[in-house]
Amino acid sequence: MKSLYFNIIFKLFFSFFVLSSVYTYSQKKFTQKEYLEQKLQKIDEEIASKNYNEAIEIIKNAQNTFSLKENSDQKLALKFRYAKILYENDQKEKALEELLKGLEKLNPNSTLYIEYLNFLAKIFANSQNFDKALYYSKFALKNAKISKDTVNIIRSLVRIGSFYFAKKNLDSAKYFYRKVDYYQITPKTEKRISDAYNNLGVIAQYENNFPLAKHWAIKALKTKQKQKDTLGIAYSYVNLGNLYHFQNRYNNAIINYVDALDLVKNNSSNKALNLTKAIYDNLSVSYDSLQNFNKAYYYLVKYKDLSQEIQKSTINKNIAEVEAKFNLVKEEQKTEIEKNKALRAQVLFVGLALLTLTFFILTFIFYKNYKLKQQNKLEQLHNDSQTRIINATIDAKEEERKNISEILHDSVSALLSSASLHLQASKSQLNSKVPAEITKAQEIVTEASVKIRDLSHTLISSVLLKFGLAFAVNDICEKYSNSELTFISDDSGIKRYNQKFEIKIYHIIEELINNIIKHSDANNASITLIARNGDKLLIQIIDDGKGFDVKKERRKDGLGLSHIEARVKVMKGVFNINSKRGEGTSIFISVPIYKEKIPQIQEV
Repeated sequence: MKSLYFNIIFKLFFSFFVLSSVYTYSQKKFTQKEYLEQKLQKIDEEIASKNYNEAIEIIKNAQNTFSLKENSDQKLALKFRYAKILYENDQKEKALEELLKGLEKLNPNSTLYIEYLNFLAKIFANSQNFDKALYYSKFALKNAKISKDTVNIIRSLVRIGSFYFAKKNLDSAKYFYRKVDYYQITPKTEKRISDAYNNLGVIAQYENNFPLAKHWAIKALKTKQKQKDTLGIAYSYVNLGNLYHFQNRYNNAIINYVDALDLVKNNSSNKALNLTKAIYDNLSVSYDSLQNFNKAYYYLVKYKDLSQEIQKSTINKNIAEVEAKFNLVKEEQKTEIEKNKALRAQVLFVGLALLTLTFFILTFIFYKNYKLKQQNKLEQLHNDSQTRIINATIDAKEEERKNISEILHDSVSALLSSASLHLQASKSQLNSKVPAEITKAQEIVTEASVKIRDLSHTLISSVLLKFGLAFAVNDICEKYSNSELTFISDDSGIKRYNQKFEIKIYHIIEELINNIIKHSDANNASITLIARNGDKLLIQIIDDGKGFDVKKERRKDGLGLSHIEARVKVMKGVFNINSKRGEGTSIFISVPIYKEKIPQIQEV
């Protein structure tokens, strides 16, 4: 009896002990999970504030506090934040390696798995590798649909649309943006859906469908206002302003830009500052279109000052165009004076005509001749003004492209080459098999270096800078020649000239070659450069294409002939074009050679 009683007591005690242990373990597990969630939130706040050292300390403390399994979501969540810190500190290769390792360990059905995929997509998108970015974003979309995660579904749809837009695939971009309209707007989805509406408006504007662009812009604005997103509302006002500008409703555009400016004037975040810079630029352009050059110049100066404040190593924005227009105000005043003189002369002549019919006839003839001269003079002043504006605009663009090209070649390309050498050195120092990630990273760096070099060459020909005009023309002829169209260059006696002079001539020739490729249907074309007496450069471009009506095309300005002629005129040169339908085209240019010498770029 005692033995039976003892067994019952023992079993009850043992059951109580087991239940207590389970309860204690579950409480401990709950406490650990809650603690880590708080730490992750704190880490995210520190990263957002760019307090990277503090964020790393919190990660270390969390890892030391608990013995986390290598493949656990908690451990990988901490590693995900660490990878973001690495990326923000320009350790992109190491960040990529951490993300790829973590992705292999995660459960594909987890939300963290989608976060990894989205950040990988962001890295590749920032590196202009949009195919890879699309791959990871579509993967994230697929997993979000499986787990019915609406927030990440919409996020992925917007990202995919943006990447297709960057690839100029507008139909695919619109397809994915419009899919967000099928989902309900909630506090968690409002921002992404609004971004999709906004991007659809941008595409519609790009396609010159202004009514549709306005529809999407207003829809985005209403969504931003509903979520009380001040910065988002400002962006929407800017988009509406852009629409009004492209419809030549400049005053309406300015009203929207000023409303946007009022919303962000007290916001010192990077996004707000960049938006403010864009607003200044847009205000300058709109006031310029209204010929209010004082305000245009004012906002352009504010744009330049803010650009220097945001980015220390920014490329100096050339403001020659607006400055030139601003300086033309005095000339416009002189033109008005001339008009007033003509009007006074007209009144005088009409009064004298009342004295006698004969005197009236003589005065009328004199007046008509005078008016014709005045008209010719006014037209000449107007044409000269337009010519200087066009030249200032193109010179500004050429200088900007040259600055960007030099920075890409001398700085960014050199950094990528250095990174590649460090990776190669690391591979040689490894005793064991080289990790595939290092090889992949080196391939990515090499690919980025090639793209930077290609982009630099696209902005301005490296052959032109290093070897001169003759070599650059020969290079572009070889580049564009194919089985259907052959370019031949002849540059006997051509030397190195002033670099700015060579860039101007090269861009003129390049634009004419592009016209031949796009419009002529020619089989053969030749570019001849001749130096005459050491002070003049003669350029002759001939093709055997279909030709065109020169007068008609000048009126349409379909081939940009007016811009080319204006540039040659500013260089005090001669531009002549002969063409007939079915008989090909011949272009002759003669310009004086710049005498001042500028040191040539040394090859590195």
